Amino acid sequence: MQHFFSQIQQIEFASPLPSTLLEVEQRFDAPQVDDVAAATRTALESGGLLARMKPGATVAVGVGSRGVANVPVIVRAVVQRLREAGLEPFVFPAMGSHGGATAEGQIDVLAQLGVTPASVGAPVRATMEVREIGRLQGESLQDETLPEGMPLYQGLDSAAADYTLLVCRIKPHTDFRGEVESGPAKMSVIGLGKQRGALAMHALGGAAFQRYLMPAARVYALATNLIGAVAVVENAYDETAEVVCLDAAAIGAQPEVELLCKAKSLMASLPFPQIDVLAVREMGKNVSGTGMDTNIIGRLLIPRQPESFGAVDVAVIVALDLSEATHGNATGMGLANITTARLARKIDWVSTYTNGLTSGIFSMYRGSLPMVMADDRRALMAASHCCAVPQPATRMVLIENTLHVERMWISPALRAAAEQHPRLTIVGECALAFAPDGRLLSPWKMLAD
Repeated sequence: MQHFFSQIQQIEFASPLPSTLLEVEQRFDAPQVDDVAAATRTALESGGLLARMKPGATVAVGVGSRGVANVPVIVRAVVQRLREAGLEPFVFPAMGSHGGATAEGQIDVLAQLGVTPASVGAPVRATMEVREIGRLQGESLQDETLPEGMPLYQGLDSAAADYTLLVCRIKPHTDFRGEVESGPAKMSVIGLGKQRGALAMHALGGAAFQRYLMPAARVYALATNLIGAVAVVENAYDETAEVVCLDAAAIGAQPEVELLCKAKSLMASLPFPQIDVLAVREMGKNVSGTGMDTNIIGRLLIPRQPESFGAVDVAVIVALDLSEATHGNATGMGLANITTARLARKIDWVSTYTNGLTSGIFSMYRGSLPMVMADDRRALMAASHCCAVPQPATRMVLIENTLHVERMWISPALRAAAEQHPRLTIVGECALAFAPDGRLLSPWKMLAD
């Protein structure tokens, strides 16, 4: 790789860039829970699950790898309320191949999210070992490619408890559209199923999620100790908007469908229908399972699936860096067209490829390394050169990451659109400036390689 990095130092396309950027604030209607812990306790108490669990029983509380807002607060509130009811909770990682598909790695993922024995008041247990709990077959699985049915799994960590309770977020998925997407149904198949479950589902592509998540949830409700889920809906600012409790029969059923509709109505978005260059300061697994949320950038990039995936049309995407919390996992880097040597040097290829191979067909485009430029300045110049709209007409947008689009920086070519947009306010101007070594200094200061 060192030879590669030395070669790209020779590449520079001196395309013009805007000298100034407009700082813009975007406002969304955003309901928010004032006391997340209290709302979590209320959800548990009103959902009827506590009354169904016998005092003295053990409860496996499943927590995923996504960056759910207030997740340590929510998990701690769940643990405390279960203890008050005379139950014995422990936490386990409910995730597929994340953390390098090892128990230790998945415990570390939880710790990075703030979920530790000390923070939530319960032990954390993990294993990647699973048992088969049933198969989708018969009328529920009319698929000639799977004559023996589709196997479903449960990790031995959660299976060892008397009950399993999931803590999750309900949101639009980054890989497919369906009646249910990200939420407790998917967390059952992928999270409880560990890497084996993730492999089985991902091997069949996006259609499998659309067709099988809801009937699979019925199997988990009937054949395992899954009792329900504490489900969170977030607003456009990545804040807790609602906490609800679903029993197992409601997972993958109409209540989850309705919550997904609510989550979609609250989701953030980019405010311009066409963007020539979108520069993203950081991407990573803590931001989205795909590094950058496909619902925000409007790109899917999955073989044999239609590409239309959102209301925004972006010509060129530049990913400038990996987040620290992603620990080198660059899953989704192929969603970008151009990146930097700084990002490429940080890639943990074992973690990234393990995640990608587990995802199967979903990673065939997204797992590819984009065109790599030596620094931020050359990356943005390459994007400007390749977007097919010359300066000063280039519509350029810079964002921190796809979780946070409430503040952005735009080129002057978008001034009129911003002034006319009901959600946008122009709050200032700043220079687009670089250090002598090509690092971005404004609107952000990027760290050295």
